[in-house]
Amino acid sequence: MKKMIQVLLCILLSNALIAQNDVEKKMSDLLDLSKAPGINFSIIYENGDQKNFSAGYADVQNKEKMTPGHAMFSGSIGKTYAIAVIAQLVDEGKIDLDKKFIEYFPAVEWLQNLPNINDFTVLQLMHHRSGLPRYAFKKGVWETAKNEPDKVWSYKDRLSYVFGDTAVHPAGEGFAYSDTGYLLLGMLIEKMTGQYLYDAIQERVLDPLELTHTYAADKRSYPKNANTYSKDEVFQMPGPVFINGVCRFNPQLENTGGGFVNTTSDLAKWAKLYYEGAPFSDKMKTIIQSISPDGANVYEGWNCGAGIFILETKYGLAYGHTGLMVGTRSIMLYFPDYNVSAAMQMNTDQPEGDLGLLESLELLIEATMH
Repeated sequence: MKKMIQVLLCILLSNALIAQNDVEKKMSDLLDLSKAPGINFSIIYENGDQKNFSAGYADVQNKEKMTPGHAMFSGSIGKTYAIAVIAQLVDEGKIDLDKKFIEYFPAVEWLQNLPNINDFTVLQLMHHRSGLPRYAFKKGVWETAKNEPDKVWSYKDRLSYVFGDTAVHPAGEGFAYSDTGYLLLGMLIEKMTGQYLYDAIQERVLDPLELTHTYAADKRSYPKNANTYSKDEVFQMPGPVFINGVCRFNPQLENTGGGFVNTTSDLAKWAKLYYEGAPFSDKMKTIIQSISPDGANVYEGWNCGAGIFILETKYGLAYGHTGLMVGTRSIMLYFPDYNVSAAMQMNTDQPEGDLGLLESLELLIEATMH
């Protein structure tokens, strides 16, 4: 019996080593294809077992190897933390999803400079159906971010870049992905909790769910951050984003458009918790995970709910989100049919080659199954 157990343990260890070698080979292939300096990948299986993998460099100049402990900006994935808090406030009866957003801020006169401001509801903001144009890709935003790296951005500062712009569509009559609308959700969170946005998210989400490697992106340096490398012309900051451990701009700019630094291990954990509905009621889970009235097939098979993308993958239905930030690309997915979650980050904002984030993540997941 003892010998049989030893043989079984050897087989299991051998299979685990084969799977690890397969993943490392796929990650190496992805580095060659994407020309990314480094990649982190994490997966959590149905039984709760988590595996974390790394390849390439966290810092090219210093030849620092990427490890699972390295954290990176996760871009728009950060919208999910804001949605979780909004959902809790709805559960507590403090927010009405069908109420016009402006009814919560009747005395804030500068909001009247925004198109459609008197017309959209809270839920329409969550669904990207407000018609608000995106501020985040305005040239002046990144010129200011680059030239004033210590600038602390107010909501008005950010939103002023779309003051007087024409609405993309009438409120509630179309889909237009909008970081701008999520800034308004950040304002709503602060008003209804009486807290700084990041304090509310920390107390309501990160601490209770023990997401200890997720950090507020409201300063210019972070614990164990990987350096990231920008090629995207929109950001106007080619090359390494961190100089001597300090970000070249203040990422506090991003706020509820994203606004976090994470390890992939925390992103995979968050994906499982968030899409299983751990932070809020089943009623809010259903609202979040339902395709919005204008959210079907918004991006070649990707459907949109409330701060969520719903899509078919080679592993069936998936819930998730992607993220772009200066120097990084990120994706997290949850597969409800298998109770499996996965996350991947690259420390470049413009990977090369023919594979997108979804295809890259699917390749890595496949490698773990060998």
